[in-house]
Amino acid sequence: MPATRASAAMDRTYRRMLVPASLAVGIFAITPLLGMLALSFTDFHLVRGWSGEIGIQNFVRLFEDRRFISSIYIMMALSVFGVLAQVVLGTAIAVGLDKIVGRWRFARGIFVVPFAVPHVAVALIWLSLFTPTLSPINAFFAVFGIEVPALLTTQTGAITAIVIADTWATYPFVMLIVLAALQGISPDLDEAAALDGATRVKAFFRITLPLLYPTLLMVALFRFIETLKHFPLIFVMTSGGPGRATQATNYYAYVQTFQNSNVAYGASIAVFLFLFAAAISFYIAKANARLSDA
Repeated sequence: MPATRASAAMDRTYRRMLVPASLAVGIFAITPLLGMLALSFTDFHLVRGWSGEIGIQNFVRLFEDRRFISSIYIMMALSVFGVLAQVVLGTAIAVGLDKIVGRWRFARGIFVVPFAVPHVAVALIWLSLFTPTLSPINAFFAVFGIEVPALLTTQTGAITAIVIADTWATYPFVMLIVLAALQGISPDLDEAAALDGATRVKAFFRITLPLLYPTLLMVALFRFIETLKHFPLIFVMTSGGPGRATQATNYYAYVQTFQNSNVAYGASIAVFLFLFAAAISFYIAKANARLSDA
């Protein structure tokens, strides 16, 4: 009985400790979300004002808007290629660092540095590298008479540039998670594979990689949600250009809200993005539960 009372007291203590965080989430997350949702059912315009509620007309308009549909394709291209690059690069570096021992462990810290750089600073760094008149890369190749193409002048090039910048800034997240997972795998498995005559490459793809699959799945899904927030990179590096070539959905919401003054329509785009991210988050929770039960 005393143990039961102590456990109940601890539960009450934990609930009280959650109150400040719950209030913060309610004030700074849920309240703006409800305000945005309410706006999406109106025709509010910064110049014309608003005449009242219009129901779901803004959401119907979304799927009749070719620019919105195009923005989804751009968003998916940035997210899919970005996550793929981050997972491959982060995993490759993690596998290399996993073999580092002794005094060389400090080298791991070097690879984490990009993760600490703010996204606006990342965008400015890579903008300078991709701008022909500023780029030291272009200047280096110019010495040998080699002309480096200006990536930011075409849609494919601009999307590639954003993916490169985002990958450089965020691969350390993947690297750290995968590195932790690798250190939880017994080295006896590699030794057994070596005794059976398997090469290191074969052992990695036949033994290590399957064991990493749950970790890679979860980290890829988390990074996919994060890549939906490409706004700082797009805003600084391309401003949605060239033309509208990099107007992903979040940037299109900004254009409608602040450039076209169509606040209600911009809110409906933001609600769509929220629901899309929430659906992926729900899938992550379900996948995590299945992996935990396995």
